[in-house]
Amino acid sequence: MDILFLSHCVPAPPDKGEKIRSYHELTRLAAQYRVHLACFAKNRSEVEDARKLEDRCASVYVEPLGPARLARAGLSYLAGSCLTASFYGSRRLREHVRSLAARPLFAAVVYSAVMAQYAPAGIPAVLDMVDVDSEKWFQYARMRPLGMLYRAEGRRLRRLEADCASQAACTLLSTANEARLLWSFAPGANVRYMENGVDFDYFDPALTHEPADLRRRFVVFVGAMDYYPNADAACWWASHVFPQLRRQQPDMEFLVVGRNPTRAVRRLAGQPGITVTGPVADVRPYLSAAEAVVAPLRIARGIQNKVLEALAMGKHTLASEAVCDTFGQELPRGIVPCRSPRDYLRFFQQGRTASTGLPAAIRGAARGRFSWNTNLQTLAAELESILNRQDSAEATRMPLRDGAAHGLPGDCARTLTGEFNRAE
Repeated sequence: MDILFLSHCVPAPPDKGEKIRSYHELTRLAAQYRVHLACFAKNRSEVEDARKLEDRCASVYVEPLGPARLARAGLSYLAGSCLTASFYGSRRLREHVRSLAARPLFAAVVYSAVMAQYAPAGIPAVLDMVDVDSEKWFQYARMRPLGMLYRAEGRRLRRLEADCASQAACTLLSTANEARLLWSFAPGANVRYMENGVDFDYFDPALTHEPADLRRRFVVFVGAMDYYPNADAACWWASHVFPQLRRQQPDMEFLVVGRNPTRAVRRLAGQPGITVTGPVADVRPYLSAAEAVVAPLRIARGIQNKVLEALAMGKHTLASEAVCDTFGQELPRGIVPCRSPRDYLRFFQQGRTASTGLPAAIRGAARGRFSWNTNLQTLAAELESILNRQDSAEATRMPLRDGAAHGLPGDCARTLTGEFNRAE
């Protein structure tokens, strides 16, 4: 069976939040269906990454996001359109999808609401919204300059999310909280939530070598450092928590690990005890050698992969209230909730006796909840349900020449078939 996979990003390699979930979805689907991938790439390197997916896809279409795209989207925004949806608007991609729809596609998997504009009419779509992205724009409006512009985009994106969810056969979110938020403004939508997973074979402390230069005391924050919530979190912890920790424990250091650090993040390296690494080839040695991982985000949508990876490595993770809220009522073992600078400091003052479990127990509990193999069953079940409904509808449209062959008297079979056809 052929399905269409629409993604706003190249779903590979699985080294960034948005790519991790899409990569595992695509890999799972490609094992069962003929997948036709259509996606956008930020640069030439990502185009090559998309081409490497031809080994598992029936076809791959990748379109670079050119430099003029943001300017065009800005003009559309000034004219009243949704900035995010306009940024990902493409006549060429629309034409490509139209050509694919000529073949018997039985379903589309749409990764993010902005890609719903390309879902072919008449084909059931499973929309993986991941997060209610409009809520992030509303949070930006409260925390960043020019808040009215962020608020306007939040309203436009929310209307788009409501429309997309109402039209999809099913809409998936990454957490129960995100699902409840979507239900609050799209009550008629069929909404499910599907938590992320972790590659436990890769994030395995037993297979991780700690280089000599990391054999010192430090805490670590890991993430893409050009993403505002990450940059804001690192700067906040460096100014509100780390100076006090450094005074109490002068040998403690703070490492900020991640690609593309903003100017504000790079300036943190001027403070005693703080290192800003920039991109690294492998984050696992940093996670393995750290005394603890910090996740002090003040804006947190969906599940934070950085936190799941730390738990898979058996690490205690000191998490802000916003991060803790993403896990719902049941915090994973190893998460230390921190609502103030004092809470972060208390962990180091009390030592591991106040911790929430030994490394093996933290890793084991994470494996039980955040398995890709288990969690992706939700997506697989939705597609199976669509396929079964189509098979059932097709069966009702088949002429029944001999009712006895179906275990029914001829008149009864014709009557039932007519009723089903009218229901269609």
